[in-house]
Amino acid sequence: MKKIMIYLLVAASAYCSEIDFTKGVDGELLLQPKGKIRIRENFIIPEAEKEIVITNFSRAVDRDSLIVESEGIEEFILDGDSRNSYYLSQGEEVSYRGEKYRLISNEPLTIENIKSGELIINPSEEIRVKDKGNSLILHGNKEISSAKINYSLEGLTWSEEYQVYLNKNSVKKNIFIKNDSDRKFENISVTLPRGTEPLGKLNLKTFAGINKNIFYKKASISKNYIYLESKEKKNPELSLAVAGVDISSSDKVKVFDEKGYRGEFTGVNKNGELQIKGLLDQDVNIVSSEVEKNLGTRLKQRKVSYSVKNYKKEDIILKIFYDKFPEKWNELRSEESYEMKERNAVFTLKIPGNSRKNIKFSFIEEKN
Repeated sequence: MKKIMIYLLVAASAYCSEIDFTKGVDGELLLQPKGKIRIRENFIIPEAEKEIVITNFSRAVDRDSLIVESEGIEEFILDGDSRNSYYLSQGEEVSYRGEKYRLISNEPLTIENIKSGELIINPSEEIRVKDKGNSLILHGNKEISSAKINYSLEGLTWSEEYQVYLNKNSVKKNIFIKNDSDRKFENISVTLPRGTEPLGKLNLKTFAGINKNIFYKKASISKNYIYLESKEKKNPELSLAVAGVDISSSDKVKVFDEKGYRGEFTGVNKNGELQIKGLLDQDVNIVSSEVEKNLGTRLKQRKVSYSVKNYKKEDIILKIFYDKFPEKWNELRSEESYEMKERNAVFTLKIPGNSRKNIKFSFIEEKN
């Protein structure tokens, strides 16, 4: 049964052209959202035939992602069965009874012993062929001279990283491409999501990775210092908004200042700005206190105070969110202006460099 199967495949494919999978030209890595990559390659067929076999096709190819474009193509098959599905061309080497032969003809099936020149017509036993791994087989209604192949590989991923330098008002963007597949790439272009021009060409080995700088530029960085009373921290949270840096959704951002690396945070795209939250600034120290005073059986007064020390050389804008109001309260009194946002009293304070600022306010609480 195996001999008949091989005979039929050989008979149907005596006239085909082969090209190695690594011989694609004008290749391009199309970086997609969420770390995915699509590969687009062009193949020029030296000897046009109605059947083309692209040998050594990567076993890491995602079959569902495969798209083939070619004039006259009717179907394509990604064949990974190395024993039973071969498309042979005339002159191709085969094995018969442990000796080397070459295919001479398919009508009738004829092989020739490479060493002795013996011809065997319709061999009585199974012929064997060399394992070529995956093969991409193209069938056309006319001779195929070129093909465009679009696919993705399992294990080929990418990530991007932003570096914000507060002391230099600058932003750097890098991408990292990781190749854990069996396919290596030489002189292949790279295009970012939403990009229209390739970023240049690179070589990428198997089971390796590569870093590539995308840009390093000056940026307008606004700093907002936010202190939430309920978090009970001694330092405010520094919120950054970097204008003109558009990220895809949320990406990792490394922050540096004059003291060096401050940590890695999640950046969020908001209205075309890169926004970063979660950085505690130890150069701004806040001490808060509360004192209660009974005002009879049903009321009591809460006095809240903050002492803010700015150790930085430059002025800062600090927003204090007081969010510890009881269910029933009234008569908030403060020498500093404030605004109510839902159940938060928000104080916006300008604190000069190397200075301290104290604020106090009070409110009346109704006892249960």
